[in-house]
Amino acid sequence: MDVFIKDRMNNRIEGEVSMKQGIIDKRLIGLDIEVKDGEEFLDQISERLIELGFVKDSFKEAIKEREREYPTALPTEPYALAIPHADPEHVKKPFIAFTRLKNPIAWKAMGMKDLEIPVSFLFVLGFFAEEDNVELLRRILEQFQEEEFLEQLKEITDEEECMNLFCPIFE
Repeated sequence: MDVFIKDRMNNRIEGEVSMKQGIIDKRLIGLDIEVKDGEEFLDQISERLIELGFVKDSFKEAIKEREREYPTALPTEPYALAIPHADPEHVKKPFIAFTRLKNPIAWKAMGMKDLEIPVSFLFVLGFFAEEDNVELLRRILEQFQEEEFLEQLKEITDEEECMNLFCPIFE
């Protein structure tokens, strides 16, 4: 991951936080977003990522297809999350996009396509290598086991607070 980090730090774009991974961007944080379902969410976030140059046009269909095949909702308590992502060939620049929904939406559970979980938080991941997704997933899940962290995440009021909350996770 060191090569990944060095490369990303050398290619920082406006709006990114100055942290080792350099993959959190304020423009990819959404707070109290309203969507009716997962399809609408994936459409909106894909269009945003395409517009900002983080992903190729193929990302939108790729993330939907991957989510159909390998759902990503996790029943963390007290707020469930989903971590949708697409294969690396659809990514132009590594990123993490975070969304806190105003109201939970049904999302298919990881490993159990027949089970839907009401998710409140979504982390959309984009990396050049699957190993990066696995490491990031581990870090996110560690934090999501901390009820205090979840409560802080639920109560933040702006993107800057969100960035400050995430910084220690990715250092």
